[in-house]
Amino acid sequence: MKYWFLLLIIPWACKDKYVANIHVPPLGFLVVEGFINVGNGSTNIQLSRASSLDSPVIIWENGADLAVQSENGASYSLNQDSAGHYSIGQLPVDLTQKYRLYIRTTNGKEYLSEFSEAKISPPIDSVNWTANQEQVTIYVSTHDEQNKTLYYQWQFEETWKYTSAYGSDIEYKGGQIVIRPDSDMVHICWRSDVSTTIAIASSAKLSSDVIYQFQLTQVPYNSTDKLINRYSILVKQFALTQDWYEWKLKVKKNTEQLGTIFDAQPSTTGGNITCTTDPAESVVGFIGCTSETEKRIFIDRSEIPPTPVFSGYEYCQLDTVKLSDVDATFSSGFNLPTQQYYLNGFLVGIIGADAACVDCRFKGGTLIQPPFWQ
Repeated sequence: MKYWFLLLIIPWACKDKYVANIHVPPLGFLVVEGFINVGNGSTNIQLSRASSLDSPVIIWENGADLAVQSENGASYSLNQDSAGHYSIGQLPVDLTQKYRLYIRTTNGKEYLSEFSEAKISPPIDSVNWTANQEQVTIYVSTHDEQNKTLYYQWQFEETWKYTSAYGSDIEYKGGQIVIRPDSDMVHICWRSDVSTTIAIASSAKLSSDVIYQFQLTQVPYNSTDKLINRYSILVKQFALTQDWYEWKLKVKKNTEQLGTIFDAQPSTTGGNITCTTDPAESVVGFIGCTSETEKRIFIDRSEIPPTPVFSGYEYCQLDTVKLSDVDATFSSGFNLPTQQYYLNGFLVGIIGADAACVDCRFKGGTLIQPPFWQ
């Protein structure tokens, strides 16, 4: 009987809207993303401005001066190569030194991250996967025999091959139907995506520095076409310092785990970057120093259970167009011809379909096979 009272309360429980009492500067908060690469790769930093929580508009911060600075006074300038994006090639890093990022924006304000020790990521031991009737689950494992890493982060890039609903041997060109050359086929595409969640783990409370079968991501069959033909995932691993890990954990809770009355309440994420010309100004971001290691795997459709996989072309259907209606049907480009239709040896029509069902690029892919594809 004591549980009936709780059941009566829960349906009427409510959640108050959280209103952050944060002063937003006129130009918006400076948001700094990236890390100082102490390995073989380049250092990439992205600067933007974010306004209030109620109006999360991103404005790229252009024209800034950026430099990686070491404790002994060495400085390496970054160059802007696209909107809000700054980079420099491999740095001549001394792993005994700590490094920080210097920023000077066009309004004259200067920013500095705290000096951070250089962390070297150990190799990835394995990237493997399991499959059931609903999805593929991908795992990563790693370890550090010297027990020095302890804090890890992973990012990944997915690439998958897919084909449109219908191939096309012909095309409408110059007011007539002509044979489509092999170099102009539009039914096989590759598409890529990057991870958007924060995947982190720690072995600090374990007896050895081992991360085993960390669940990285899940790829369902019924809502994505990633497994329709051939799929690849490139996993990148980074070693973090403890304070960097704890900052990312806070960001993860704020961005991924909010939504119910039982979740942690939002908190200011801050970071390790300070505006030296205006110390009261809030800056969002954490710049650490790390290297990255990576590993790629492939998954074929034939390797997963024989279950239906979403293609995105379930609505597609072919239609036969009379020769007299070819111009009206295909001149706009909304429909594409796929093949000629013959009856008793005579050409009597053209078979076609919606352009999005024929040209695979309508789904955001490219006809160019990636150089790493196997």
